[in-house]
Amino acid sequence: MRKIVIFLGPSLPIAEAREILGAIYLPPAKQADLISAVTTYKPDAIGLIDGVFLSCPSVWHKEILYAIEQGVAVYGASSMGALRAAETDRFGTIGIGEIYRMYATGELIDDDEVALVHGLEDMGYRPLSEPMVNVRATFRHAKEEGMIDEAVYEELNAIAKSIYFPERTFPTIFRKAATAGIEPDKLEKMAWFFKEKYVDLKRKDAILLLETLRDLPESLPQEQPKFSLVRNQFFETLYHRDRTVLRKDTAIPLGDIAGYAALHLPDFDDINLNASNRALVQILAELMGVQASDKQIDDERQRFRLKHNLTEESTFKHWLELNDLSLEEFEQLMAEIARCRHLQKWLMTRKGNETNTKILLDELRLQNRYQACADAAAEREKMIQDYYPHFPEEPFNDLALSQLAIEHQRATGCRMRLYEDWIKEAGFLGSEYLKMELLRSHLARKAKQDAQLPPSED
Repeated sequence: MRKIVIFLGPSLPIAEAREILGAIYLPPAKQADLISAVTTYKPDAIGLIDGVFLSCPSVWHKEILYAIEQGVAVYGASSMGALRAAETDRFGTIGIGEIYRMYATGELIDDDEVALVHGLEDMGYRPLSEPMVNVRATFRHAKEEGMIDEAVYEELNAIAKSIYFPERTFPTIFRKAATAGIEPDKLEKMAWFFKEKYVDLKRKDAILLLETLRDLPESLPQEQPKFSLVRNQFFETLYHRDRTVLRKDTAIPLGDIAGYAALHLPDFDDINLNASNRALVQILAELMGVQASDKQIDDERQRFRLKHNLTEESTFKHWLELNDLSLEEFEQLMAEIARCRHLQKWLMTRKGNETNTKILLDELRLQNRYQACADAAAEREKMIQDYYPHFPEEPFNDLALSQLAIEHQRATGCRMRLYEDWIKEAGFLGSEYLKMELLRSHLARKAKQDAQLPPSED
């Protein structure tokens, strides 16, 4: 079944719209709303009818191109939809109705032709001013019925056009027309005509758009975009900060989630530092021409999913939804981590047998955890010296590396990977060095147990 999103406000009451087309109805579109609708609802089609003009930044053209690039059919009519459709129809937007036609042919140019002010959602977006397209259409109808002649028609249009759109109402138009010298009896007739035979062109085009979408085939044809979308800095800001996601039926901008984290997570500074470092590594990798191979990315994918118990495909897809990530964005993230790890391996080749000792200990110092780690390591060494003075000479061949690793994880909760890459990343020169370190902790725990001391994580 098709999924359709409609941005609708003052052009047509939503209750009437629902009688024509069952769809997801959203308020008049502002900047980032169209991108948000694509990623949140994953619709087959979007109908853009109403949008904001002054109170917030208007819906941007590249949002429409993004939707089309993602395979969403975009239709525009009546108000902001007609204006944006005329501006982007060459890229695949489908314009509907008379107002779109007038914009597309250049008969209309100004935004204020469709602009008006209206009440809030709880007022049903009740129009509080008149759009020029409706004013002109009403005056034209009056002329066609012989209520006014061509000269009065032109003069009334000029007066209406001169009024700033939030103040453009028929009483204001007629008051200015009286001041301009138009005969009172003609204005009285026009006031009656406005009440009885008002021409609502925006409403008519909105209905036509809904009917068009209603009558579409169940399976919409997929056409290749006629363009390649360039994601410049402004678009990235819109997508990564201003775009909203739906959390517990509440739409919230991604930037607000980041702001909440900054003020509520005790370890935010570390998270922020790590995030910035990961981004800087990508720049360094670009400068060095470093790319992660498909195998490296696959290794990161498997490592991440195993670490977070996401091996089941259904569990993984649910995790993506909970984290507001598409599969493509997850793959990009894994590619970033793979590049980081690739450069870290390069760094270790420059360190030689020093491995990661200094940089790791410096990080412990920066986190104020060095003293606790050093004291615990010294306590463990003292235990071994006291209870196993000949430790370095004893082979302990009866204890396999895998056995020691399993026991250590059970005792400490610390997980390790017994493959070459992880062993080197952890700073060990080889598996025999890892085994020696595990033996130290094993013997220290055994010594404490023999001494009837309470166990600790060594």
